[in-house]
Amino acid sequence: MARDKSTIRLTYVPRSHIQNKTAQSSDPQSTSASVSTPTPTQPIGPGTKQHLTRAYSPRSYWAGKSSVPLTGLHIANTTLFRKEAVTRQNNAFARIEKALGTDDLWKLPPRYGNMDREDMLLEGLRAARVTVNDGMDYGHKIFHQSNHEWALSNANPFGLTGLLFIPMLKLQCNPEQLAYWLPLAESGKIIGSYAQTELGHGSFVAGLQTTATLDKVTDEFVIHTPNLSAVKYWPGALGFASTHTIVIAQMIIDGKEYGTHSFVMQIRSLEDFKPLPDIELGDMGLKMSYNGTDNGYAIFHHVRIPRTNLLSRYNTVSKDGAYLADPLREKLLYGGMVGARSTIIRNSAFQLAQALTISTRYSAVRLQGQRSIPDEPAIMSYKLQHYRLLTLISKAYAILFASMAANVTYQKLLEAQARGDHASLPYVHMIMAGLKAWCTQTAADGAEDARKLCGGQGYLTMSGLPEIVASSTGCCTFEGENTVLWKQVSRYLMKGIAAPALPPDMAYICSSTATLLASYAGDAFLKPSVLVQVFEHRAAILVNEAYELLCAEEGSAVRAENTHAVALHVAARAHIELYILRAFIARVSASPAALQPVLTNLLLLSHLHTASSPLVPTSSSFTSFLTSTQLSTMRSLTNTLLEQLLPDAIALTDAWNFSDASLSSVLGCRDGDVYRRIMMWTRDLPINVHARENGGVLREGWEDYIKKFLGEGVVRSKL
Repeated sequence: MARDKSTIRLTYVPRSHIQNKTAQSSDPQSTSASVSTPTPTQPIGPGTKQHLTRAYSPRSYWAGKSSVPLTGLHIANTTLFRKEAVTRQNNAFARIEKALGTDDLWKLPPRYGNMDREDMLLEGLRAARVTVNDGMDYGHKIFHQSNHEWALSNANPFGLTGLLFIPMLKLQCNPEQLAYWLPLAESGKIIGSYAQTELGHGSFVAGLQTTATLDKVTDEFVIHTPNLSAVKYWPGALGFASTHTIVIAQMIIDGKEYGTHSFVMQIRSLEDFKPLPDIELGDMGLKMSYNGTDNGYAIFHHVRIPRTNLLSRYNTVSKDGAYLADPLREKLLYGGMVGARSTIIRNSAFQLAQALTISTRYSAVRLQGQRSIPDEPAIMSYKLQHYRLLTLISKAYAILFASMAANVTYQKLLEAQARGDHASLPYVHMIMAGLKAWCTQTAADGAEDARKLCGGQGYLTMSGLPEIVASSTGCCTFEGENTVLWKQVSRYLMKGIAAPALPPDMAYICSSTATLLASYAGDAFLKPSVLVQVFEHRAAILVNEAYELLCAEEGSAVRAENTHAVALHVAARAHIELYILRAFIARVSASPAALQPVLTNLLLLSHLHTASSPLVPTSSSFTSFLTSTQLSTMRSLTNTLLEQLLPDAIALTDAWNFSDASLSSVLGCRDGDVYRRIMMWTRDLPINVHARENGGVLREGWEDYIKKFLGEGVVRSKL
């Protein structure tokens, strides 16, 4: 772990570097005009001296010292190290950005102009059309899970078709239904949405109140909104974009309720796009984020659809009202949510990495301190700045690697289910629930911290950070509110510990490592195997404690669960953090030898930080079995890791391969020319353009308010 420990100084960028710049090309990997444009598979980054010396600072401490071979570390789609995937992704982003006009990074992006609700939706529709058509024209699915700015693909109105509508069709349609509906959706002949959430209920699916009543005379289901709380409210693309939706409703046959079922139905005319008779549709207004799509509402007034529109892979209703269902129907339908959560988990890694890319680049060029220019230090050189950045960078990698491991497990589940084997479903459901809760919360909190690390500039909408913070925060609620998901994890754990034999993933409960852990000191905590023992022991303690509390509680199981919700939550979190550690170790072991040192340092930093940092609330759960000396050692090792990783900070964020346009940030462009870009974008703001046209006066403000106010002041003074 030895490295040059000379004083870290990130120096001022000379004016000669930021003069004579021209607008960047549409190549997402391009830097300043003075640097030759790299090929997509050979990006310029801190692993190459050219980037460090020209795009950031000729005298930077980082120059030539990054240990990361960046061309090997690129993260593209769901895999690492595939140059062809990087090339394909870069080309797709370049085409999209050129078509949308966002490739000129000296021009103010449209989103930062004067956009009202309607403008935002129209811009989202424009982006949706461009991205979907690009996928069809070039035969790729790059934008099926995330959009051209790395938010979830449902950030535009067509994204729900690929994100939820098509997967739900594949999951729930019988062969005949699939043969009819799937080609329509995949070819873009219909646009889909997924109408589950209502005003009164969301995560509690059994409580949904929209009804689907069978009319045996006409062989139809009648879809109806019986009361205000049953209004479908929140589904993406429901307001003005989708032609069809999958509506979740309580099925009623001969007065008997059979629980919630899925029905596909057309909601708008394909001729004039008006809502079909007896259907009221609309947009729900501005949200914190995702305003490029039309999250909306739907009210159904006894709308009739064919009986055959009931999705019938796992359940059927005959013309005479006979109902048959697979005994495992409810468990099998978990698959839809599991798949959606897998996408959200992966995407949270990229959104956190986006925020950190912006914040890290800005920290490298923002100068702040008491010393006079040109010796004023970059803020990255301050301990708390790079401590927060680097630990968050390690968390972004942890999320990514955990999502990759979980996705492999999910794909194995799908293969097993195709053979009729559903044994692993409870485990996969638990892992996806826990990872969705942990990863989205970590990403949302981390993105907000990255914003704060940019000081006042991070508060600018133009920094791109508020949008990333808002969109990542939304993921804490999408497809299951996180608190509810932690309950699902804890229920799995309590059921497992009460079983005659522990599930394989809980075998650590019976292992006793307390004596062994007490013997560890110094660099022993730099061994991943030792960290596994630490996290196993902590999880075992917390799971056992939660179980004992439940067993000792009198009354119903529901009451016991509610009384000890905090203990159950902490136990669930410990179990998931152990999974994340193991997934990180497995990914490092499978990585090329040249990358293993830096990835190992990230692994160690992430989990030493979790265990020992006073800034991490859950670190207190380690103090019951680790001594103060051991915790102090962990903190000292953390400082050493920070010194080693600091020269790699830019490389570790550049590796995510975000184009400048996809960041849409005045602070985060690769060329580091922050202040000039801030002023160019600021001068292009419509309010400033309009004022310049009137001699620097905001005419309406002057005539209607300021002039009158000043006149009133004169009158008051005379009185």
